[in-house]
Amino acid sequence: MNTITLSNGAAAFLKRGGDYLLMKRASNREISPGVWSSPAGKIERDELNDPQAACLREVQEETGITSGQIRNLTLRYIIVRRYRDTIRQTYVYFGETDAEPSVTTDEGELYWIPERELLDRTYTATFTAMLEHYLHTPDSRRVVVGVAENDNGKCRMVWTAAEAWEESAL
Repeated sequence: MNTITLSNGAAAFLKRGGDYLLMKRASNREISPGVWSSPAGKIERDELNDPQAACLREVQEETGITSGQIRNLTLRYIIVRRYRDTIRQTYVYFGETDAEPSVTTDEGELYWIPERELLDRTYTATFTAMLEHYLHTPDSRRVVVGVAENDNGKCRMVWTAAEAWEESAL
């Protein structure tokens, strides 16, 4: 029998003016060493039904920026991919802040990166695809689900909007 496990995470892309707060992951990290990311991490058991709480906790742990210093935090993407026998699902939020990071972390180093330079960095394949999609549809307030497919050994994302379809929800 093939057992599939689940791994849920949350990430935040915070914007200040025209710059985004990114982290260059430390080279000694087990997952994605040396690549760029945003403040992110695993959703704890007590946060499973509240990925935004996990997102805010991770931001505070990795940057020192508190929920009160973040505006317009909005769920924009849910990224789904399979890694071996694990389905990984990441809830990606975008928001704004005027705050400066106030802590250091062994996760990596934080930098403010101009929007025009976002794609000049190495991310995971799914984050690269998500940022490309985001930069082409920056004004959308829909939640978009991206499912990673294997396209001859390369990641190809299939995007669709998660929209309410029940008549009562319209």
